[in-house]
Amino acid sequence: MSAVRATALLALLLTLAGCQPSAPPAPAAAAPTAWSYADEHASNEAAVREAEAALGRGSVVWPQWETLARAQLALAQLSGDYRLYTAAEQSLQRAFDLAGAGSGPFLARARYNYTVHRLPLVAADLDAAERESNPDRAAILGLRADLAFQRGDYPAALEGYRAALERREDLQGLVRLALWQGHMGHRSEALALLDRAERIYHGDSPLPRAWLALQRGLLALDRGEWDLALAHYQHALRLLPGWWLAREHIAEIHVFQGKIDLALEEYATVIRDSGQPEFMDASAHLLRERGDEAGAASWIARARALYEQRLAQLPEASYGHGLDHYLLFGTPAEALTLARRNHALRPNGEAQIKLINALLLAGEPREALTLARRALASGWRSAELHAAAARTCAANGLLDEARQQSQDARALNPHVARQYGLPADTR
Repeated sequence: MSAVRATALLALLLTLAGCQPSAPPAPAAAAPTAWSYADEHASNEAAVREAEAALGRGSVVWPQWETLARAQLALAQLSGDYRLYTAAEQSLQRAFDLAGAGSGPFLARARYNYTVHRLPLVAADLDAAERESNPDRAAILGLRADLAFQRGDYPAALEGYRAALERREDLQGLVRLALWQGHMGHRSEALALLDRAERIYHGDSPLPRAWLALQRGLLALDRGEWDLALAHYQHALRLLPGWWLAREHIAEIHVFQGKIDLALEEYATVIRDSGQPEFMDASAHLLRERGDEAGAASWIARARALYEQRLAQLPEASYGHGLDHYLLFGTPAEALTLARRNHALRPNGEAQIKLINALLLAGEPREALTLARRALASGWRSAELHAAAARTCAANGLLDEARQQSQDARALNPHVARQYGLPADTR
């Protein structure tokens, strides 16, 4: 499977977690021991219904609309339903309409805009939230650090994450810092922080623990440890039976292990349960590799329609995911347009790798080389980045440098050629 598809997995996971290095939202209600994804979904739906019902009882104050917006956003993050993101935005607007000038759910709106990648709108609301009588300074510091991370200012992000944890040690703050460490190549530190996050979590819902298991799986996958990654993903599915995101990750490991029929069966179930176009793309890619152009075309058409709808509805939130589709199945011009928009919005390592891939596809190797060298100097460290740099150097005729980048990639992941691709003459 291509590097493009691999990066899409992390993008989707971050979407469910608020499109940031953070933990998933807390469940709406306490969960019994035997608790499935269907139960989690139903619990979040019940929270939305209760918030809606509260608005119909007596006089309404703006925090009630904020409560509804938070419940809608939590359900959107769990399910990936874009309609709920729009509903949450509308509820937040109703809250501000009632609150009047100088008041309202500023922190909630900052979180929402961060979630849908409207990053230029976040800082002003954080400033307003900080002026409140009793501001949540840990949350504000954490979100400011998230913005720095998305800008590619990793030292500022690290400082902010640590400052937020000094104010309040919680699962969200620990996971933010863990993912920072993982992206910088500090695997042991990342795993230790994930372990600490699990130790301090005392809630009833298994969702946070299942989500942490996925993070461990992703760290293993980045190093090409497929069996270990699969074990973490299967553990996540045992913790939260029926969770489509865990099943999707399992399907990806099946692909790497050559179990294509099993992977296609898993993807079919995941598509049925989630309706996410990313997995239609994954199925199409596998079918095309098998020579089933008709089967692939059907999934590509369905995915394209969904991406176009989402790009019109929430463009900033859709750039990265839509880009993966166009890199695989669109024209080089389409892919490059989305890659530039995505990179302009949040020029972190993930967006840089995607833009490098789009530039190479569009026949712009010199610009890709400049960007690859900038990404390598930034502190972002992954086999995927080194693989992209190797392809870029080879495209520019720099074969010695391409071999070095290939060597660096293989040192991090012995299966890097399979996962992310390497130039044939540098393997």
